[in-house]
Amino acid sequence: MKILYVIDSMTKDGAESQLLKTLEQLPPEQYEVSVVLSRAEGERIAELTALPCVREVTTLASGNKRRHLLEKAFAIAGIVNAIKPDIVHSWLWYSNFICGLSRRCGFWRQVPFVASQRGDYHARYSKFRLWFTEKVIYNTADVLLTNSEPIQRYLCQRYPDKKIHSIPNLLELPTEVWAQRKPTPETAEKLIVSVGRFAPEKGHRYLIEALNLLKQQNVACRCTFLGDGKLEAELRALVAEYGLSEQVAFPGFCEDVFSVLLIADVFVLPSLHESSPNALIEAMGIGMPCIASDVGGIVDLIEDDTNGIRIPPKDPEALAAALHRILTDANLATELGRNARSTIHQKFNSAESIKKLEDVYRVLYDGDRLDRKPVFDNGKNGAETQYLKK
Repeated sequence: MKILYVIDSMTKDGAESQLLKTLEQLPPEQYEVSVVLSRAEGERIAELTALPCVREVTTLASGNKRRHLLEKAFAIAGIVNAIKPDIVHSWLWYSNFICGLSRRCGFWRQVPFVASQRGDYHARYSKFRLWFTEKVIYNTADVLLTNSEPIQRYLCQRYPDKKIHSIPNLLELPTEVWAQRKPTPETAEKLIVSVGRFAPEKGHRYLIEALNLLKQQNVACRCTFLGDGKLEAELRALVAEYGLSEQVAFPGFCEDVFSVLLIADVFVLPSLHESSPNALIEAMGIGMPCIASDVGGIVDLIEDDTNGIRIPPKDPEALAAALHRILTDANLATELGRNARSTIHQKFNSAESIKKLEDVYRVLYDGDRLDRKPVFDNGKNGAETQYLKK
């Protein structure tokens, strides 16, 4: 089966990591994969090209020259025509949009199109952008995939005739991590950890404001922000403004996140919107007490006060109160962590997730074999003919 994947880039973010994990699981004797990076290469391009099932990687960016969306849509059409995949599968909004635009223009309507939604679009985007999302992505895709059951249910209510599936993230946890966890002794400063790129939607500033409130309450704690991004300077300035520079660390992106999580006391995800965040799943999976914003798919992961604590987004007071509870009540922290670990091990099974994805592919592939038409209408359409000549 030949599959063309389209994703923005190969950075260190969650969707890109999930794509790498997915391709690692696809047997090369059964799948031939080509990948298009619609924005840029990214730091993990070498990992992608080294995977056994990957035959070719193409980047649509060309140096410093910016290419228009329509130009990229034509480029996708040319690639589809050249490699003749059995399925096109795009990830992330930008790549979903380009593929939807390319298909909507009639360039490859006979090739099945799968679009993966990795976030809560309806919480994140304006009405104008959602209108484009509906017209170009939702109406054009044959199948919509999400990694969150609450988001799947919401989409099914809005688009009852669309095929929409929820497939949990692929999860890789270190072995025996439960026994290795070493929380801070009660008499020492507690360690708070947050993992994620420094972007507005991740809500880091609200955690910093909560740390300032804890400082005023004389709660001995420190915080490590693992990640990088365009807001790092702004966040560092806010830390300095509150006089928290000695309590807050920004060590950058960490290849071995678990080495930090295993010595931390609580994990915080203060995002403004999320689907099914890898960082939270991994922290819960090794038995950490976790606090997360009550948004998107998090409601399907955290049962409040049972296996973690959910708080309203953009609410530093509520976050500070939740942190105070966990940092000052060792029994509560232990119970939340134990239940979190149990939840994740019940909900996530990578083998089952890959099987669900392959089942989606197989249905599309078998159906497509029954009535497959040329990708282009034998060059009779003027736009396609001009593109191929070009």
